Amino acid sequence: MIPKLTDIVFVVVFILVLASGSQMLGIDSDLGRHLTLGNYILEQHTVPTRDIFSHTLPNHHRPPYEWLAQIFFALVNRLLGLDGVILFTATVIAITFTLAFQYASQRSQSPIIALVVTLLSIGASSLHWLPRPHIITFLLLGIWVEHLEKIRIGKPVKLIIFSMIMLFWVNMHGGFIFGILAWCAYFAGWLWDKYRGKATNQTGGQLLVAGITSLVVTVITPDLWRNWEAVLNNRSAFILSRTVETMPPNLLSSSALPFTFLLVLTVSLFALNYKTLSASHFLLLAGFGAMSLLMARNIPLFVIIGIPIISMLIKASFINSKTWGNIEERFAGFGKQAQWSIIPTLAIFLAGFYFVKQQQTIFQFNPQVFPVQAMDWLDANPQSGNMFNEFNWGGYILYQTWPKQKVFLDSQSDFYGEALMRDYEQIISARGDWESQLEKYKIDWLIIPVNSSLGIRLSENQNWETTYKDGTSVIIRRAR
Repeated sequence: MIPKLTDIVFVVVFILVLASGSQMLGIDSDLGRHLTLGNYILEQHTVPTRDIFSHTLPNHHRPPYEWLAQIFFALVNRLLGLDGVILFTATVIAITFTLAFQYASQRSQSPIIALVVTLLSIGASSLHWLPRPHIITFLLLGIWVEHLEKIRIGKPVKLIIFSMIMLFWVNMHGGFIFGILAWCAYFAGWLWDKYRGKATNQTGGQLLVAGITSLVVTVITPDLWRNWEAVLNNRSAFILSRTVETMPPNLLSSSALPFTFLLVLTVSLFALNYKTLSASHFLLLAGFGAMSLLMARNIPLFVIIGIPIISMLIKASFINSKTWGNIEERFAGFGKQAQWSIIPTLAIFLAGFYFVKQQQTIFQFNPQVFPVQAMDWLDANPQSGNMFNEFNWGGYILYQTWPKQKVFLDSQSDFYGEALMRDYEQIISARGDWESQLEKYKIDWLIIPVNSSLGIRLSENQNWETTYKDGTSVIIRRAR
């Protein structure tokens, strides 16, 4: 039995994400914070709206805009450990690109073009494949835009689907704002088409109902409208410039080359099809393309919504080619006899069964990146007083030690704010009046990278003593 192309796309992405599992767990420790908070919600049956993790901003308002996704991650972690987390991540990302390919095939009526564009987009998006709640935005944005497209072209769609998606989305991840921005692109495109006499009042009315009802449900969260505050307050150039994923991509780097190619291709297709190009499509891809150039983490969003549109524009450029038509005709029946759900379901089941049969968890946090051995030492030798920790280790330390230990900060830098982040950078780099900063926060002990400037300076200071050291981290506390 020949598999369908949707099956092939699913399995390819699924295997690629699973193969990247160890690498994904060596990039940042945000997952640790998500798992810790998810477990807290499951155990306490409450969603905290104030900080419970740090000693620097205790009880400060902290919007839980990812609480539902954190529950999902905590549940799969309880079931299969970190293997379950990677399995869940692989499944969501694979479904996302399978649906994007399916939408592209249906819109362009060209499975070959859709497949090539999808494969390029998979490569472009892989630079931000991480086991974190943002993968839910990958999936929901693709579904959301497809339903907006149905309204644009006059296909029947139940408008309640938009508020249902948004209600789920706003409690899953702060990326719900991208759904609102996509709606703005479609509504602005309708206004332009209406001005040119190419759109109906019915389309505009449906878009308006979808947008207003969706906007209303964004306040149905444990913290009401404050999810918007959390998303919109993340504007500090200082903070954004300190995190790789919030910095502009290097378009000539090997990891960004597929995105660069797709971006150039999109601009070229806009030029070739400017007479027939939909205003909504132009605004959508131009807007998300610009956001991707500002922040690398937006690249997957651009390619996910771009797969169907780029495929359509390529097909429009080849529409008069008889040779291409013959190729597509020969390809059209590929794998039609297979059931879509069998192979993806089997792949998920086999991977899950394999993980269950293993004696220990396959995927682990990388001990060369995170203080894995130091956590074992801390478990046997708990430290008292306020801790100072490496920024990117905060989530992992919470995952291993909370509630026994509270962190100086974790990698949710938008919550901690620019002032504290500046203090952190001054301390960790041992610049300026860093010793006074340690006094300011009443720091009793530190867990930091072994070769950090701060570690070297403290090792030379008789007021501090090294209590633990390995190849990755060092624990230093005030001399008694």
